[in-house]
Amino acid sequence: MSDQTGAESSGPEEGVPVVPAYVERRENCPRYVFGGGVWIVLADTAQTSGHITNVESIYQQGGGLPRLVHEREAEMAYVISGRLRIRIGDEVETTAEPGAMVFVPRGVARRFIAEVDDTRVYHGFIPAGFEQLLVEHATKTETMTVPVSEVPFDPDTATAFGIYVVPD
Repeated sequence: MSDQTGAESSGPEEGVPVVPAYVERRENCPRYVFGGGVWIVLADTAQTSGHITNVESIYQQGGGLPRLVHEREAEMAYVISGRLRIRIGDEVETTAEPGAMVFVPRGVARRFIAEVDDTRVYHGFIPAGFEQLLVEHATKTETMTVPVSEVPFDPDTATAFGIYVVPD
């Protein structure tokens, strides 16, 4: 197979199913109350052949998750709106505003806490699979926002998905 430059390129990975391209509006994607806010599953394991899970989280001030380690996935987070207080590992603590991109390798502790209402963050989890935690254990919702007081986080459930709470 050749690309537009005429160079040879390989086809799909052996044994990896090819899925069709698609376009979906976030308003049509499933939403869940979980871990500090509302999480919208934009693309899941089946839609990306297991390569990436894409979600958007919407936090109110003070919303977010405790300090966590993902053993299975690396995470990329892009701040769409609002402001996040971020801690990565033991070294980095900063504020991320719209346009900031954060990468957290698998196995590195991180914490995100919203400093203002309606903080929106795009997350990419590689490889895919994170959405199963939401599908199996979060509360499905039609809303885009919830008060922080109504958003539980169960560390025992997260552990079953390779996500561990670590001390601050």
